[in-house]
Amino acid sequence: MSVQLHDDDVLARLRAGAPGYPDAGPDAGRTLAAARRAMRRSRRRRALGSVAAVVAAVVGLTAAGPIELPGGGRFVMPGGYDVHSLINQGEPPVFPRQRQLDDVADLERQVLPVADDLGLTLYIDEGAAWSRPACRVFTWSHGAFRDRDSGCANPDDPELPFDTESEAAFTRVSDAIEHSGVNVHRIEKGGWGPGTSFHLRDSSWRWNWYYSYVPGTPADAPEEVRTETGLGVRLQVHVSGDWWFTVEPDD
Repeated sequence: MSVQLHDDDVLARLRAGAPGYPDAGPDAGRTLAAARRAMRRSRRRRALGSVAAVVAAVVGLTAAGPIELPGGGRFVMPGGYDVHSLINQGEPPVFPRQRQLDDVADLERQVLPVADDLGLTLYIDEGAAWSRPACRVFTWSHGAFRDRDSGCANPDDPELPFDTESEAAFTRVSDAIEHSGVNVHRIEKGGWGPGTSFHLRDSSWRWNWYYSYVPGTPADAPEEVRTETGLGVRLQVHVSGDWWFTVEPDD
């Protein structure tokens, strides 16, 4: 009957001159060298197994499907939609129906009246990221304004620095967005098609999501409109009344 010994045990016995192994001559040298090689191979296998486990965990997190959309819907791991969407041929991910209805109701009640009252055509509130500072752009009935930090503005940008009145107006819009509970970081009138668009913050590298208020939307408007673009499918969903939800590829 033979007894299986761990590589470390074999080496220890060899070094201790344990019985059962020659203590001199070429056989002992070959046996010791073989034991050392086996021990190194074993350690390499264990190290590679640990590295593979870490890589598998990272890939699993990166390629995982969506958990939540932006603004409290499903969370998107960095790169997650890029991989997942290739598998699903770029099908645009959308909010659940009830979430769309709740969001447009909150936007219509809290944010749209403020935007109309101020004559708002552009609102951008970008938080600081990496080495870039927080940046704000605001165009309303009293003019166009931009944070003039060199990380936010070019010397030839036409907007003026924020003055007291524009600061107050910007804060009024920001407060309305916060009260609505819809995570909007950009509002634009006419820049993304007809009506006023309310863009949602997100962590996706592939998709953009926004709501649009388009006055005069016909009562018999289609439930959705799909448009093929060079980057993938652009999907517009009629939520209710004059409100639409759009998800489109991020360029």
